[in-house]
Amino acid sequence: MDLTITLKGPHLPSPKHMPREALTREEIAKTFGVPKATVQRVAAVLESYKLKVVEVTQGGRSLKVRGSAAAITRAFRPKKFGMYELPGGRLIRAGEGELEIRKKFHKFVAGVFGLDQRCVVKCHRRAAGRQNTPKPLTPAKLEELYKFPAGYGDGETIAIAEFGQEPVDGLVRAAYITSDVAAFCEKHHRPVPKIRIESVGIPVLVCTREGYERYLEQVPKDVQDALEGMIGETMMDAQIVAALCPRADIGIYFATSSEGGLINLLDAVTSGSGPVPVALSISYGLAEQDPGWSRGAKAAINERLQIAALQGITVCASSGDDGSNCYQSDKRCHVEFPSSSPYVLSVGGTMLTRQKGRQGVEEVWCVAAGTNGGDGDAGATGGGVSVHPRPPWQRNVKIRSLNPHAIDGRVVPDVSALAGRPLYRLLVDGKSTKNGGTSAATPLWASLIARIDAKLPKSKRQRFLPRLFYKLYKPGVGAVGFRDIESGHNTSEPDPGIGYHAQKGFDAVSGLGVPKGRELLRALRMV
Repeated sequence: MDLTITLKGPHLPSPKHMPREALTREEIAKTFGVPKATVQRVAAVLESYKLKVVEVTQGGRSLKVRGSAAAITRAFRPKKFGMYELPGGRLIRAGEGELEIRKKFHKFVAGVFGLDQRCVVKCHRRAAGRQNTPKPLTPAKLEELYKFPAGYGDGETIAIAEFGQEPVDGLVRAAYITSDVAAFCEKHHRPVPKIRIESVGIPVLVCTREGYERYLEQVPKDVQDALEGMIGETMMDAQIVAALCPRADIGIYFATSSEGGLINLLDAVTSGSGPVPVALSISYGLAEQDPGWSRGAKAAINERLQIAALQGITVCASSGDDGSNCYQSDKRCHVEFPSSSPYVLSVGGTMLTRQKGRQGVEEVWCVAAGTNGGDGDAGATGGGVSVHPRPPWQRNVKIRSLNPHAIDGRVVPDVSALAGRPLYRLLVDGKSTKNGGTSAATPLWASLIARIDAKLPKSKRQRFLPRLFYKLYKPGVGAVGFRDIESGHNTSEPDPGIGYHAQKGFDAVSGLGVPKGRELLRALRMV
């Protein structure tokens, strides 16, 4: 078994004290890393339990550890630890209760992750929409709608987060179809990009459409279902970025869908050997209060998102597709994590509708929110007030939580883009289809950030953008570089039966609004 152990390091700068310029990986490791003597001391204790440190990242803040289940049990004494059967028959490894951090470790160890294989990253992709909906938008139409600056992201690096299941009986449960991306780009007259597939702890089936179909014929139905449920998200993310930034260096990182998998993926992006991306797209999340999160996991993830922000990486995270509910049943409003972290750009969703004889009026995406099903049009943008403190760049935001006795926390989303009708034109398993959700709006924003960064002067590149976006905002006026969304809501029915509404200026369903790319580029040259 493999674990990730987070060590206690120097405090990272708070949102208020973040440096203006991006730090390199080496600078972060030197300034905020853990002394080698401490790492060696922890490694020696681990070895006494027959556990081996196989990799050190984040300047010693993150250790990858390997050992047997028996050795791990002796070292950390989980209350209960075994194999659990989920609905549908899938077995996962999980534990109950907190791990015991012995006195030998307690001074140095902040958290231990990887024992629990429960899924904490829910895919936000919608099922394909009904056939009678309007024609989905092509890459060219998306560029026109959001006024993308010219170029194809030359010289930029974009990372995409994807998740799968650990192999069971040697069968792979994560895949990427190379021929679909090539065919999609060629169909829309775009260069075919070179895409790096980065495996973070799980094998990935990289194949052509024919190879994918042959593989499906050889595996059991449950493996087919698992692959089909994930391949649509992967190919949607890849095709949106590939078509909008075909000259960029694109890296797709695959990890397990557990909290340990997300931690390892962020370690790989921020402390691995690959180039530092200007944007990371994460089209997954789970409600902040969902019981799937273990104590300490969100803190460990948030720390790594903070390190990404220090490197000038704008992590784009989808705000969710279930409106104010976020798939919870406690009759309260919720927002999703990691979208609610102050160190990400939270991306909400819109839709184009017909009003007063006009076509293409953009408003907040909300169609049958809270139904947790339906066709590809059903769902609504996530949005609301987080339990995270409100960052200083939102000091002019006056929105309050709809939950009683809640703090005036961080408000999400920050920005929005198309998530609902008419959806996005895509290609999956060789077949033309359409899809959407905030998980489509998220890679669109990552692509726009790369296109903008490529046009900025060197001194203005590779910057954590959320705090700069709010510098462009004036209450009652709006934000330079954004088109305000003033109609719609994200109320989930029947629970909680309330939600947040669009308004003039910033709101908790569309944020600052949707981008006007060329104007946003000009504005970022000035801040």
